[in-house]
Amino acid sequence: MGEIVIEENNYKAFITVLAYAILLMGAIAITIYGFLTQRLSNLVPGLISAMVFFIFFIVSLGKALQVKKLLTITRDGIIDHSAVSGVGYISFDEIKEFTIMSVYHKETIAVIPKNTEQFLKKFNVVKRRLMKRNISMNLPPITIHVDMAKDMAPKDILTLLQKRLSDYSSLYD
Repeated sequence: MGEIVIEENNYKAFITVLAYAILLMGAIAITIYGFLTQRLSNLVPGLISAMVFFIFFIVSLGKALQVKKLLTITRDGIIDHSAVSGVGYISFDEIKEFTIMSVYHKETIAVIPKNTEQFLKKFNVVKRRLMKRNISMNLPPITIHVDMAKDMAPKDILTLLQKRLSDYSSLYD
């Protein structure tokens, strides 16, 4: 029962790499045109922009190749790495159940705590305010957006979470 790491697809980074690749090819084309026509008005800006776009291309390629974690399922709980709303570590002791729901037309996994008031006390003011906003909108305090999970459907993630929760409950309850 080791850790299960669910990664996030990073489409935005790949689109950025593609955009910089196209801009780099355009800058190289302008440089070649300036070299062939022997015009410095095309050659110098083409060289400068080709160097700048090459640097941006390399940096964006590095970002695209980084593994971005979405959710880590451990033996004792889960670690939510998702975007701004990620709350970090949540112990299975505090979790009542997991369900799938649709929030803003995206599938999310709702984490329903056993004792909401006690659960909210352990978070900072900003996270607590976000959770209270969710509760006022008739949502669970924590929703994990799993629509961008790499190679896994939300139902598969839910099954894994429910299995780990039941295993933990049977061992420690």
